[in-house]
Amino acid sequence: MKNNFVALVPVRTGSKRVKNKNFRQFHEEKSLFDIKIDQLKSTKLFKKIYVSSDSLMVKNLCKKKKVIFLKRKKKYCEDHKHPWHEIHNSILNSIPGDPYVAWCLTTAPLFSRFETAITAFKKSKNSDSLVGVLPSKNFILGVEGKPKNFNPGCWHPYSQELEKNFFITGSIFVAKKSSMLLWKYWFGVKPHLFNLSKVESVDVDTMDDFKFAQKLFKL
Repeated sequence: MKNNFVALVPVRTGSKRVKNKNFRQFHEEKSLFDIKIDQLKSTKLFKKIYVSSDSLMVKNLCKKKKVIFLKRKKKYCEDHKHPWHEIHNSILNSIPGDPYVAWCLTTAPLFSRFETAITAFKKSKNSDSLVGVLPSKNFILGVEGKPKNFNPGCWHPYSQELEKNFFITGSIFVAKKSSMLLWKYWFGVKPHLFNLSKVESVDVDTMDDFKFAQKLFKL
């Protein structure tokens, strides 16, 4: 039974594109970290909410928020110095037992439909995982300007005729812990594609993203 769900929020303090990204003021004196934890706690869905970090400051914030701090090795919080699968599995291995884990990233402040996503996952009997995606029917060019998903000229189709693609967002990934460890990844070969709106799928990576997400969040 898919009934044992925990939330996992991985955070670092050494963001370079946006200094102190996860903890600087984002909206009404709350940070991206504050907002994500508040969203998760309001669902009453997860048996545990875990936060993975190497920071003492984060540990203290977890005490205030009454969520569980998972100590991460410092080397797994450094930029691009280790393969992602090593970081991924080291974080998962710090979670007790073998629950279903929902990775919930702070950089997706406009996504909060966790209950809807988990319900969809429970109903998708043939799915081994869930990934939040943005559906798209856009014309795609490669780096040299060559069409990727259409033919130009007299063969040019209407956008409605294009094959639908799905962009992975940083909103939510769900699967059983043991399966994620086996795959060394967030999702498996039969993921349930959980569709998000363009607003929900906004990901904060740069300062422009941060300011854009702030304006949307205020609305």
